[in-house]
Amino acid sequence: FIIITSLPAILALILISYLPESPRYLCVSGQKDKAMSAVRFMAKMNGRDMTGNLEVVCTDNEERGSYLMLFKETHLRSTVSLSVMYLSCIFIVYGLIVWIPLMLSTGSCGGAAPVPHQCQQLTSDTLLKLSAVGLAAVIAEIVTFFIVLRFGRLIPIRTVAVVLPIAIAGLFICVNPTVTFGFVTAAKVISKALNCIIWIIVPETYPTNIRSTATGFINSWGKIGGVFGTGIVYLLFYTDPKVVIGCFILSALLNLVFTFIFNKETKDVILQET
Repeated sequence: FIIITSLPAILALILISYLPESPRYLCVSGQKDKAMSAVRFMAKMNGRDMTGNLEVVCTDNEERGSYLMLFKETHLRSTVSLSVMYLSCIFIVYGLIVWIPLMLSTGSCGGAAPVPHQCQQLTSDTLLKLSAVGLAAVIAEIVTFFIVLRFGRLIPIRTVAVVLPIAIAGLFICVNPTVTFGFVTAAKVISKALNCIIWIIVPETYPTNIRSTATGFINSWGKIGGVFGTGIVYLLFYTDPKVVIGCFILSALLNLVFTFIFNKETKDVILQET
């Protein structure tokens, strides 16, 4: 199963070596010749004739997407805020990916006593619940996209950031499995909505000449968050489930703080070149 699901990634790794960089990026970063080559490649792939003296007019920019540009005064607040927001978001998202099956299979919740470590197959009921949570998360991302289009970026992301720690705190409540499942679904849905909004904001925040650099930099912090999120669950779930939920809440609160530090509304803002 893992090999089969990995095949598209292997194919993408091969194909990406044949794809040129965005002509727009190459142009604004001062790489005129490469920009022209990229345009001709795109024309060829689309069956268009580009014979003649076509020329791409570019604006030179010697910095060419340097990481140092992310920390200039104009971008510093956005870079730090979005990096922390994405780290904390993915900490929760990936942590829940590991925590939810463990919680459902053992019948525990955040406030329950530690359960003995054991390997067991997931029941059909557990798989059904996991599917329901996953489906709810997908629907939430779609709905979030349209909400963001209508209401902008700051109001939705701050609203989600306020609700997320409350939903996670509900995991401490051990009334019955139905209530616990409700809070699990809420935490999953809200964290995925947060992830969706962040990735709408990121490319809109930076000019073209550093957009790819900024995206990669912020994404790297998400990778770190994912490693720590899953690691915390594996290390602490069978020792003290309450500590795991506590880590999720702290991460959600950290995200909340930085959603209010981030102050750039990017809805309907024309993307800058440099």
